[in-house]
Amino acid sequence: MSLAEKPGYTSTPCGWIPAAWSADKLSGLVDVIYGKSPADIKKSERGIPIYGTGGISGYTDSPLYEGPSIILGRKGTIDKVQRSDGPFWAIDTTFYTTPKVTFDWSWLYYCISSFDLRKLNEASGVPSLSRGSLESLDIATPPLPEQQKIAAILTAVDDKLDVIARQIEVTQALKQGLMQSLFSRGVGTQDANGRWVPHTDFKDSELGEIPETWLITTLGGICNGALQTGPFGSQLHAAEYQDEGVPVLMPKDLLKCRANLSTAARIAPERAEELAKHKLVAGDLLFSRRGDVARFALIDEQSAGALCGTGCLKAKPSEGYSSAYIAHLLQLDTVRTWLEQNAVGQTMPNMNTGILASLPLVAPENKQEQEEIAGILDSVDAKTGLLFSKQLHFQTLKRGLMQKLLTGEWRVKLDSPTGIG
Repeated sequence: MSLAEKPGYTSTPCGWIPAAWSADKLSGLVDVIYGKSPADIKKSERGIPIYGTGGISGYTDSPLYEGPSIILGRKGTIDKVQRSDGPFWAIDTTFYTTPKVTFDWSWLYYCISSFDLRKLNEASGVPSLSRGSLESLDIATPPLPEQQKIAAILTAVDDKLDVIARQIEVTQALKQGLMQSLFSRGVGTQDANGRWVPHTDFKDSELGEIPETWLITTLGGICNGALQTGPFGSQLHAAEYQDEGVPVLMPKDLLKCRANLSTAARIAPERAEELAKHKLVAGDLLFSRRGDVARFALIDEQSAGALCGTGCLKAKPSEGYSSAYIAHLLQLDTVRTWLEQNAVGQTMPNMNTGILASLPLVAPENKQEQEEIAGILDSVDAKTGLLFSKQLHFQTLKRGLMQKLLTGEWRVKLDSPTGIG
């Protein structure tokens, strides 16, 4: 049933909304006021936040307004909605708001956040918002108790997202610490009982101190020369791409060190057979050839069978090396920095097989130690992956709730624990 057919709904400039709600312009709820330059105010290390378009840019002892308020970008970042519950300063590239009537500030924050403010951009260069375009936003306004209940529901989801974001941050920091330790100290050698005995002797390498028994090598040495470019543009034309068929992986499809098949262009299977030398198998490493030259993906069983695209380079580690170990090693800041500094090209960084082959790397001589290190880091990645999946779930839930609750399509029950009727 559409809202137009639903009893108790009425047509307004905001669309069909509950009859008990009102259709307002933002200007009917708040005054939109220009921020001021912070040039003459005294800065401090903490205290009252100074809001710019991108977030808090500093602190001061002198508030521009006591709050609460919603701060919006006027120039630059115009789609970031910010809220201050207490005193603040808003700089001159922002707007801030003061109330004309009584409403719930959290509810209004979510209302404004539901708009794509980029569509209000009035400049061809630096994005710019006018006060008039903000003031003319149509707001579907429920009675105050409903505003508060809607805000409470959405705030609960945001609180969960904050917890997940902190967990992701902690897990990523844990991995960074483990990488620094594992790629400099290793896990050791196994004794007769299978226990790992720590290394005791170390030596220097281009990537820092490593165990004495480890190999100092290059990606070319690890791959025994098995590096190649994707097909040239003359071999595979853009007109051959289609919606179905065999995926052709390009730099944009290399996401978080894995191949993202959902974004890949495809070609007919018979055409892919003609380009069989570019076919990828599990364990291959795929590198971006231009742009972000430190971007890469480890090809797993799910992405095996895809093709190395024109914008990529393929590397195949030889039998004595764990591809998973190499993939984790490639995430070290020192390795990423080397790739960025050794890329060629004036306007856009470019990589070739010669440069990639000379990338300095280190590895345990024993493949078992490589696999042990990879297994430890894989377990952390698995935890991070679960957290990202949970984050995506709650982000999707929040978008759905905002669409339903802020339009009145779903009504809240003021006496219900879940709040949704």
